[in-house]
Amino acid sequence: MGKKMKNPPVYFTIAQVRHNPVLRLGAYADEIQDRMRKVGYPDFKKGVAMAFSLMSPLGEEQQAQPPVVERVERLMFFNSDNTQGFIVEQNAISFHTTEYDTFETLADEFMKGVGIVHDCVTLAHTERIGLRYLDAVVPPNGEEELPNYLASGILGLSSKLPEDVQVTHSFAETHFRTRECAVLARTIIQAGPLGFPMDLQPIGVKIAERFRQINGVHAIVDTDASIEGRHTLNLEALKSQLKTLRNGIDVAFKAIVTQFALDAWNS
Repeated sequence: MGKKMKNPPVYFTIAQVRHNPVLRLGAYADEIQDRMRKVGYPDFKKGVAMAFSLMSPLGEEQQAQPPVVERVERLMFFNSDNTQGFIVEQNAISFHTTEYDTFETLADEFMKGVGIVHDCVTLAHTERIGLRYLDAVVPPNGEEELPNYLASGILGLSSKLPEDVQVTHSFAETHFRTRECAVLARTIIQAGPLGFPMDLQPIGVKIAERFRQINGVHAIVDTDASIEGRHTLNLEALKSQLKTLRNGIDVAFKAIVTQFALDAWNS
């Protein structure tokens, strides 16, 4: 888990914990910003996200209700080169990075930010913890090498189509559970520039140059693990859960890619 590949394919990672709501988040902004600045996140921005609620009012029979638009306050802290940062919202803390090193480094940095927010606002409990990786599979010799990098079940019709047919988009998804977490594993094969799944867009961080240069047939391996349930906030327990999620992602990733791919990224 802790060994870094020589040429890792990961281009974006996000760790997130959802917690009890802190409706007066702005009242703690100055204190959180000062502490984030001192640990390497001096670039500070405030923002507002729009959220939709479909819940029926209490006491009323269940019926179709128009969506209610809510403004969600957001505090954003980034390092100086905008390769990693924290998004702090009223009920969630997210850590985004495009400069992935090892899981241990990621976990330590995430817990550093969670610890700062907890010290400032005194969080009561967690509702969900998630970990998500995006990996770019780009065979050096083009599309015909994809079967060397991906398991046969991931390729869809690619291996059955005539040689003169170019795949523009292929999608595979598997949802499974380990003993301790849920894992959603998706693989997208497409032509063109490297992008992001429709439900996930980077906020405030820039993608490494070697990934921005991708333009051709490639695969995106999207692995997302989560643990749901209310737990009293305990930083050590939270870090242990994060390790559990990393193990679940490892199971999915090793089922999607081949040993050939792992050897190539380590050479």
